[in-house]
Amino acid sequence: MINIIISEAYASQLPQYLIQETAQAVFRHQKVLDSSTLSIVIADNQRLKDLNRQFRSIDSPTDVLSFSSGEIDPETGQEYLGDIIISWQKAEGQARTSNQSVACEIRLLVIHGILHLLGFDHATIEEQKEMWAIQNQILEEFGCSSPDKSSQSA
Repeated sequence: MINIIISEAYASQLPQYLIQETAQAVFRHQKVLDSSTLSIVIADNQRLKDLNRQFRSIDSPTDVLSFSSGEIDPETGQEYLGDIIISWQKAEGQARTSNQSVACEIRLLVIHGILHLLGFDHATIEEQKEMWAIQNQILEEFGCSSPDKSSQSA
């Protein structure tokens, strides 16, 4: 189950199915059990800045944050992977910079966030190559071209 929360300010600009089908594509690609759950939130820069400051001691907004859980939901017995929070404003700006649609940028950030929940990272060049390759494969399923590697989410 994928819980999706889109801030009211952006709800009319972003259909929930876009997030849902992107998350499901990552699950299929990575062979994640359908019974796994996670939450994806689309918020504003201020929310991401507050969370970034609180959890990473960085006093600025970022495009996506992932908070891994790996816990079992006592009510459903399903694995709860964690939470992903995405900045709509950062996604819009990055879409312009990389000549992508906002939809493709949101897809990239959803993919990126879920991969982090699944244990992927990009701290080394080898890890980055692997993570970017997976992101690009999944993006291609939706007709989204791969943005310039230097502009991909950090």
